[in-house]
Amino acid sequence: MRIHPISTLPILLSLLSACDLDIKHCIGDCEHASGGSGGSGDTTEGPGDSTGGPGNGTEGPATDTGTDTMPTTDPGTATDPGGGELGTCKILDTIPAAATCDDGQFAVGELCFSGTLGFGSQPVTSSVVLPLDDLHGADVLTTLEDHTLRAELFAPLTANSKPWGQVLGDQPLVRATGDLDEDGVVDVLASSIGPDGVSVHALFLDGEGGLAVDQVVHLAENVMTLDAVDWNDDGHLDIVTLANTEDLDGLAVLLGDGDGGFTVSAGPVLEQAVPNYVLGALDADGRADDFVFVDAGGGRIVHHQGNVQTQLLLAPPPELEFHEFVVADFDGDGLGDLAGVATNNQFETSELVVFLQSGGDFPVTARYPVHCGARLIALGDLDSDGTLDLVTAGDDTLGSIRRGDGQGGFAQHKRVSLDRLNEGDALHIADLEGDGSPDIIGSGHQIGMVVVAYNRP
Repeated sequence: MRIHPISTLPILLSLLSACDLDIKHCIGDCEHASGGSGGSGDTTEGPGDSTGGPGNGTEGPATDTGTDTMPTTDPGTATDPGGGELGTCKILDTIPAAATCDDGQFAVGELCFSGTLGFGSQPVTSSVVLPLDDLHGADVLTTLEDHTLRAELFAPLTANSKPWGQVLGDQPLVRATGDLDEDGVVDVLASSIGPDGVSVHALFLDGEGGLAVDQVVHLAENVMTLDAVDWNDDGHLDIVTLANTEDLDGLAVLLGDGDGGFTVSAGPVLEQAVPNYVLGALDADGRADDFVFVDAGGGRIVHHQGNVQTQLLLAPPPELEFHEFVVADFDGDGLGDLAGVATNNQFETSELVVFLQSGGDFPVTARYPVHCGARLIALGDLDSDGTLDLVTAGDDTLGSIRRGDGQGGFAQHKRVSLDRLNEGDALHIADLEGDGSPDIIGSGHQIGMVVVAYNRP
């Protein structure tokens, strides 16, 4: 592979010594909108981090159409021992550079970020990470403002940009990944706008960085959600779409047969779904069929257990305005927990807020400062120690790494150099070079490129 030119973003030196459901897009005539964005000032006063346990409140889910508000805890005034106080943009590192960084050998526990590279020169409208050419680690597939698709194929110290010749339609967006036909090659779900509405595409890839078959599997007036999950627990990936009407939003689940064929099945309606969401597993059944919506700056959970649907409202402190959530089991109890990135409108700062599930409730368990202007959040095991870490990024050139302790805590902090990313852009964690150390990838419309913070041993 040739070495890719650094088009408009130079190599950035880190400010420190050396050492992955995705925001979802709504296209078509979508009527509902998520909450607005807050500021990103720089102050030095404010309450401390909260690391308290669950508060007291009402337990249990609502009925099919009801909505409960989940209890919250008093944020308290404790100071976070790893990374600064709430209400400030001055976040301190507590993860030192490993002495083994720069020796070329990856070691568990290393975080070896030293700079950022940029690839491309056009506004990026969407991106997904997946192995495209089956040669090294993950690659990046993007859609561009000119309605084309481009693959960024990565290998150690090189990257090769491969434009796709196929045209899906107007305003194409790549939305999710999965092996839809079970041939060992990861495929892509995408959407585009045409004269008859919004088309849902199953892009079956050729394993060499290109497209083998573009199959339109669904046509709708609009598409607010699009994901690949095993909805009916039969061992085959299904396609979950959601299109909104004037009053309600109806799920259309395309049941997969494992060979690339899909049968449309109507799912339950959702009340006032919004474009910004994550789909994951919150119940002990392990099925990724629970939605968490960012609704008016807060969070709303929609549980699916068989044909029974329940809704719960998160109740964070009123000064917080959320932008994105991720779902994972952060404390090892077998239940899905939540982490969200939020703006503190009282101090115009940003926070990582953790909701550890307790008895079916999701109280605020801890609040951690992150770099101001944070709008995006991604999760992954950055240091390969078996526990999940969290990364936030936004309209600051610095992102924040919060290392997980496996028990639901994220006290340790490290800065990482990234370009400015905005709400609606993408943030991923993936091992692009196949060296065992995952990297941080962002793509943005305003910056016009894919940016990579390499985690190189």
